[in-house]
Amino acid sequence: MAETAPAAGLILTLERAWELAEQNSVALQKRALDLDLDRVKAKSLWAQVFPSINISGGANYTIPLNSNVKETDPSYTARLSLSLGLSAGLPYTLANISLAYKNGLLNYEQARRQLRFQTSKTFYSLLAQKDSLLVLEGSTRLAEEQLVRDRAARQNGYLGEVDFLSSSLSAERAKLSYTRALSEYRSALGDFLAVLGLDRAGGTAGNAVLEGEVEISPLKLDPEALIAARLPQRPSLAVQRNEVERLKNARMESFLSAKAPSLNFSASLGASLAKGLDDTASAGVSVSIPIDPWIPRSQKDQAVRRAQGEYEKALLDLRDMEDSARREIRSYVENTANAWREVEIARLQVSYAQRSFELAEQGYRMGTMNFLNFETVRNRLTEARQQRLQSELNYQVLILDLAASLDMDEAELRRFSE
Repeated sequence: MAETAPAAGLILTLERAWELAEQNSVALQKRALDLDLDRVKAKSLWAQVFPSINISGGANYTIPLNSNVKETDPSYTARLSLSLGLSAGLPYTLANISLAYKNGLLNYEQARRQLRFQTSKTFYSLLAQKDSLLVLEGSTRLAEEQLVRDRAARQNGYLGEVDFLSSSLSAERAKLSYTRALSEYRSALGDFLAVLGLDRAGGTAGNAVLEGEVEISPLKLDPEALIAARLPQRPSLAVQRNEVERLKNARMESFLSAKAPSLNFSASLGASLAKGLDDTASAGVSVSIPIDPWIPRSQKDQAVRRAQGEYEKALLDLRDMEDSARREIRSYVENTANAWREVEIARLQVSYAQRSFELAEQGYRMGTMNFLNFETVRNRLTEARQQRLQSELNYQVLILDLAASLDMDEAELRRFSE
């Protein structure tokens, strides 16, 4: 019987998988680039009030078309100008730039945590597949051992041809089930290693060994206590609260930019070289008072009303998200309790199936049970063991989903239940 994975090869723990997933996630790298741009913008708010600076220059030469017009020398000019416009909505613009950076941080951390949770789910799923392979390997070994005994019994005249053929077919089916499961496991493991940035072509997938176990234990959780303690820290709600604040600022910015007076400062310094150096300088300040935005239903008035509507919709979205989050947490807690009961039932089924197999094996050897009935009992034992593994994996995944919804890791959630 082939081994699930060679003894020597890459040892991959869950913690190491997290590190590799973060290092090789293209989506996370893109978020990091966006976050860096937001950081630069938030740390450079002065750029929003930096004046517009322009340098211009020119040369002028007059070509006389009449002999009575005296030819003049070329003239050269250069000018430096500065312009600065200030709007009453500027403070809210600066506030929203800072909020954009905070949201970027939240989104990056949320993406990193979600990547870890997804990596954990895949890792545990592969561990369950690996354990399932051991179950199928054991089932195949039992079928082969039974075939050896049946062949001897057939040769000695103690077993009929029908039962012997059934035993032979059962052993072949067990081998095929194991081979298929092994192929699926290797394919899934190869895909997982590729996501982690490891070399599949070099045979890493065939030599990789996952180190860990799906260790579960019942959690006693109070959904209302979880909601009270952790709901405010939920990343999606924090992002939405920042979005509400951003739209509130945008509402004020829209109102003040449209309806409040604006100031514009300008200054220029120029030089003209014709017959000697002639310097000129100028400075000015102007105030612009808008009129049309104060007219009801004008375009700018509608824009201000639209900004107010977007803010009110964001408040409604926030309340809806909070209600949905509470329902989701309560549902997860209830589902984990039900999933643990399924685990207990699955473990009980294994013990019953094991005892039934032992009795059936005795009956078959004594000739009181035919092979087809014996094979049915043996297959039930294999199915019960696989169902136990699947129920334990489902419980583990639910725990991860609950932890993710509370912005906790698994260890924090288990400490919370103590």
